[in-house]
Amino acid sequence: MSSTERRAPSLQRRLALELVIALGLILGALFLILDKFVDRELYARLDAGLLERSHTIAAFLQAHPEPAELAELGRLMPEYEVPGHTDFFEVWAADGRSQVRSPSSGGTPLSRPPQLPSHDRPVYFDLPLPDHHAGRAVAVPLTTPPGSAAHPALLVVATEREPHDRLEGRIHNLLLAGIVLSFIAAVLIALFAVHRGLAPLQRFGASVAGAEMSTAYAPLSALDLPRELQPFSQALDDAFRRLVALVDAERRFSADVAHELRTPLAEIRASIESAQGAPSDANATRDAFNASILAVERMQRAIDALLMLARQEAGLAPAAVDPLDLPPLLDELLDTLESVARERGIRLQRHWPAHQWIRCDVGALERIVSNLARNAIEYAPAGSEVRLALEPTDAGLHLRVSNLAPDLREADIAQLGQRFWRKSAAGGTATHAGLGLALAKALAHKLALELEFQLEHGELVTRLGPLPEL
Repeated sequence: MSSTERRAPSLQRRLALELVIALGLILGALFLILDKFVDRELYARLDAGLLERSHTIAAFLQAHPEPAELAELGRLMPEYEVPGHTDFFEVWAADGRSQVRSPSSGGTPLSRPPQLPSHDRPVYFDLPLPDHHAGRAVAVPLTTPPGSAAHPALLVVATEREPHDRLEGRIHNLLLAGIVLSFIAAVLIALFAVHRGLAPLQRFGASVAGAEMSTAYAPLSALDLPRELQPFSQALDDAFRRLVALVDAERRFSADVAHELRTPLAEIRASIESAQGAPSDANATRDAFNASILAVERMQRAIDALLMLARQEAGLAPAAVDPLDLPPLLDELLDTLESVARERGIRLQRHWPAHQWIRCDVGALERIVSNLARNAIEYAPAGSEVRLALEPTDAGLHLRVSNLAPDLREADIAQLGQRFWRKSAAGGTATHAGLGLALAKALAHKLALELEFQLEHGELVTRLGPLPEL
C-alpha cells in the first residue's frame, strides 16, 4: 500500500468521531442542566420548609411573648427542645440583643444574616450550626402589635443541610454514572450506525470496481441504493456510458480499419508482385504504380471517414448551431455534383423556395446532404432522376431525397446506414467505403435529426428532419 493510501482520511472514522464529540457535548450539557436543576429544586424545598417553620414559630412567639411560655413551643415542636438536635431558632431584638434562643442550641448563638430581611422578602443564608455542622437558615422580621412603639425583632430559623448535601451528592453521582453509561452506549450505537450507514457506499464501491466497460454495461442506478447515492450513481452511469461509447468506437474503428484495408492492401500486393514478374516491362510497372496509388487513395478515404465517424459517435465534435438560409446551400451543393450526375445521365430535380431560414450546424448539415445526394446519384440507374425537396409536414420541415432503386428490397432498408454494408459484396470498392450513410446517420444524431429510409414503389426515399425553422 502506498503512503498516499495510508494517509487517506477515513470517512467512517471521521463521522464516528464527529458523532461521538457531538453526543459528548450534548450529554455533558444535559448533565450540567440536570445537576443544576436538581440542586436548585432540593434547596428550594429546604428553603420552603425553613420558611414554613419560621412562620409557625413567629406566629407562636407573637401569640406567647413570655419566655415561660416556650415550653408550649417545645411540646408543639419537640425538635427545638432536644439539645444537640439539628433544628434551631433565635430571636434578636432591634438593638441586637438575643431575646429567645431554642433549647437545642445549648446556649450557643446562631449567626446573624448578612442583611436584614423585609416582610415580603426573607433572607436565606448558610451558616455553621451550634453543633458545628453546616446549616441553612432563613431570617424573617417579627411583626409588632398595632400601636406598639417597639421596633420589630428578627427571627432566624436554621436546620442542618448535610442530609440534603448527601442526597444531592448521591443524585449527582447517579446522574454522572447515567450520563457516562449513556455516552458509552451512544458511542457504540454511533459506531454501529456509521458502519451500517456506510455499508451501501462500500457495496456501491464494489459494484463500481466490478463494472465492466462493455456494451453490456449494467447501470449502477439500477442497484438498490439509498436516495442520497442515486444522483452519484446516475452521474457515474453517464460518465461510464460515455466511456463505453469511446471504447466501443475505438474497437469498432480498429475492426473496421482491418476489415476495409484488407482488399486495398491485397490489390497493392498483387500490383507489386505483377511488376516484379516483368521488371523490364515499363507499361506493367506504370500500371502497377497507378493501381497502387488508387488503392492508397481508397484507403485514405476510408480512414478519413472512419476517423470522422468515430469522433461523431463519441460526441467529440459538438454542434455549432447558427442561422442558415438552407436553399442557397442546397443549390451550391447540387451545383458541385452536376458533373458527377452528367457522367451517368442523372437529372437533378430541385424543389424548394428561394429562402428558408433554419438553425443548424452548417458544416454537419452540408456533409449529410452531400453524402445523401452523392449516394443517390451513384446508385440510381443511369438516365434516371434524383429529386431533392423541402417538405413542410405536421412534424416540421424535412429534406426529402428520392431516387429509383430497383435492386433494393424491403429487407435491405434496415441495413442502410450500417458500416461497410453494400448490396453487392463485391461492388463499389473502387469509389465507396460503405461509410457515407453511416456518417450521415451519426451527424444527424448529433444534430438531433431523424434520418429515415423507406422504399416506396421502387424508389428509395430518404427523409431528414425536422429541421428547426427560424
